[in-house]
Amino acid sequence: MKKIFVLVVLISQFQSFSQEKSFHNYYWNNYENSKSIIGATNCYVRATPSTKATVLDSLQIGKEITVLKATDIDYAIKGLNVSWVEIEYQSKSGTILKGYLWKGFLALGYTKKKSLTFLTTIDKYEIRKKDSLDVFSISVKILNDKNTVLGQKTFQERLGESSYFQNSAIGGLGLKSITDIYRISFDGEACGIPSLFYYFAWNGTKIIQLPGKICSADGGIYFYNENFIFPKEKGGKPDTIIKVFKEGEAVDEEAINPIFNVKEWKEIYEWNGEKAFLVNKIKPKKYKIKY
Repeated sequence: MKKIFVLVVLISQFQSFSQEKSFHNYYWNNYENSKSIIGATNCYVRATPSTKATVLDSLQIGKEITVLKATDIDYAIKGLNVSWVEIEYQSKSGTILKGYLWKGFLALGYTKKKSLTFLTTIDKYEIRKKDSLDVFSISVKILNDKNTVLGQKTFQERLGESSYFQNSAIGGLGLKSITDIYRISFDGEACGIPSLFYYFAWNGTKIIQLPGKICSADGGIYFYNENFIFPKEKGGKPDTIIKVFKEGEAVDEEAINPIFNVKEWKEIYEWNGEKAFLVNKIKPKKYKIKY
């Protein structure tokens, strides 16, 4: 009887574990009845959430859809373990259709500006053998009004617990030869979890990755911020990107309005129209502030 009881407990624990959602799901901000876009070149819509299910349709990159709801069924492709979602979309004839799609085929997010669509996808997840680090392959893509891919930039990054995704096209900000800058971020939603920002410049023919930044804070104890000043912004200079670092630590963590010891410094990047070069590091200055 004791053996049967132990077996039942083990099976129960296994089922509980197997039903736990993969943390990869949290990089997609898909809620019920939320707008999304296809980020893969081509993908299949199926009758049920399974790769063995009947193929109902195929959708191409740039197709806008509505995520009706996420299922409890995760599936892994290229190490990326995310759920199937039920979707709704309009066919070429105007008919509203429904089906199931593997969430990894969707963009994390997208934004439209004039005739361009800027979108971001996660293409792969792996634990590298050489250093045992877990990394995501992330792609930024720019489409024209016919959903043709004009440019793509793929990079590898560790995201840790920074998950909530945001993106925006913020204009050229005075950078020579640049028509727009696409900014993406993976934000930490709790104290101590950093927000990671990445910047990509578009010159009409290719995507150029700019320096990135990190911001983090731990309540009234500590903060670390990095910010950019572009040429058109207050304090900006022609053909220059200024990166401002600010780090602070509370002198008395228990105080209602603690005093922080702050250290601030800068890096100066020269922009030549195609690349940002680090040309100078300004020594830190130290001061105290009250919060």
